[in-house]
Amino acid sequence: MRRILLAFFMVLMVPAQAWTGGVLPAMPESVDDLTRVELLVGAAAQDEVDRLHGKPLPAEESLVARYARPGADSRPAEVWVSRVSSEAEARRQTGVMVHMMFENPKSPFKSPRRMEHGDAAVYRFEGMGQVHLIWYSCDLVYWISAAAGDEQRMLDTFCLPSGH
Repeated sequence: MRRILLAFFMVLMVPAQAWTGGVLPAMPESVDDLTRVELLVGAAAQDEVDRLHGKPLPAEESLVARYARPGADSRPAEVWVSRVSSEAEARRQTGVMVHMMFENPKSPFKSPRRMEHGDAAVYRFEGMGQVHLIWYSCDLVYWISAAAGDEQRMLDTFCLPSGH
């Protein structure tokens, strides 16, 4: 009987573990030829997110990962992820951020466009020598800054179908 209950419990838990809600995603050691050179989590990551926005943002937790080519002196690609209180809050925060970037005439972000990647609406901007990709999935808000040539590989690595 114990084995049956344990097996039943495990079957119920596997789908819950596959859903991204409630946890930050794991950051791979590399993305093709880009190597992870920095990973901030906890208070250090939240401080970085708050500093980027110039004010504290409501997030349950955040992470910041930076990827660079060994020996290259170009600006690293950056992956910013915040887990917020709900999918509705992730959608709201993404919408506010994108709206402010679209509407602010002093914004360094130009050439806005919306594109689809899998089941996610990704908002793409250019600025400061990089492309910037913003979207949400479940309760996670993503912002990736990377060289234009790395855009597709970053999307393919980090913009996964909901629930993965």
